Amino acid sequence: MTQPIKTALSLLPLAGYLVFLVLLAYAKPLYTWDTVPYTATILSADISDPQLLHSRTYAYLKSSMTPQQYASVTSGPYAADLESNADHFIGQLDMYRIKPAYVIALRTLTALGAEPLTSLRLLSVIPGVLLCLLLFVWLSRSCSTLSAALIVVVFAVVGRLADLSRVPVPDNLSALIVFAALYALVCKRWLRLAVFLFIASVCVRTNNILFVGLVLLWQSWSAYAQDASIRSPTVLLFTGGLVVSSALYFTINGLFDYSWWRLFYHTFIESQVDIPNFATPFSIEIYWTVVHSAILQVVASGATISTSMPFFVLLLILCLQGEIRRLYTEALTPRALISLSHISLLCLPLFAAFLVLFPLVQGWDRFFLPFYALITVVAAEHLTLWHEKATQNDPKSL
Repeated sequence: MTQPIKTALSLLPLAGYLVFLVLLAYAKPLYTWDTVPYTATILSADISDPQLLHSRTYAYLKSSMTPQQYASVTSGPYAADLESNADHFIGQLDMYRIKPAYVIALRTLTALGAEPLTSLRLLSVIPGVLLCLLLFVWLSRSCSTLSAALIVVVFAVVGRLADLSRVPVPDNLSALIVFAALYALVCKRWLRLAVFLFIASVCVRTNNILFVGLVLLWQSWSAYAQDASIRSPTVLLFTGGLVVSSALYFTINGLFDYSWWRLFYHTFIESQVDIPNFATPFSIEIYWTVVHSAILQVVASGATISTSMPFFVLLLILCLQGEIRRLYTEALTPRALISLSHISLLCLPLFAAFLVLFPLVQGWDRFFLPFYALITVVAAEHLTLWHEKATQNDPKSL
């Protein structure tokens, strides 16, 4: 059997999964309430009148969806109120416009001729496919073609990528950009591109600043440790990226009147039809009740049913067992400009931050997808190293 044929056969598991992913996302899209305001953000490029925007949005969705799909995005007291009340509906839109890069991408696809719903679906399934392909390319550096393909399929299944690709929201696009930034930084050492992509990810979803800030802060410190000068071009690059991404975060949140407590209350306590007039003061009792419930969901038996996060945390800890103390010690005096192990450990404080700030346990996977992919790379590289050591110690065992 020739090498090209062997390579083609090795790619079959991944190719088969990607075909399944595309067909499932196309045949069975999962429209949620978020589909409605995202559609409105697309149409608002050409419609400035609030009342007309409201009526056109619902008229378009009613004509483009099946009766069952339309009912799923308009049923319930909250969705029904917004369908009937244009003022309440318009008041919701800033929570969706706060992702400007995603909105611009949607409007661009629509301007090129795609229907708004088609644009939404394309920006979910295409990034999902590209994320798998990029992970495969990265894994292929340390694994065989067949192993890389199988690992990508396992990652996608455990990370529930197929389900995420069915929902027309910015999750997959955000995951792709963050993971592409990590690939450019760690795998290719394309530092300028990596910083640019990290900054861009904040424009897709502002909460990416949590990870972007951690990575760029770590890289700034690591670059300083290598050059011992704050004027080093590498230090200035990462520090500048940190400053720009932070400035974008605060600017975008300011423009769209973002309020963490308002969103927290809206998501976990009671949906607010009149978002601009929300005035409930912060309550430590209410906040702790939500966080405590989330902690129980994570640590209780069967928590992996709600989120894949415990699985990937355990995988990371197992791969870095015996090294975590050394890695944290080296964080004080970095020995290399870029370290995959150190960057992967930043996932742990990130997961903890989400538990404190936005403990949406059942929806975490859509936020954590690029970090699951990063942990998958770490696991694959450690497995390769263990295999090489086993081969050297006992060649006959293989």
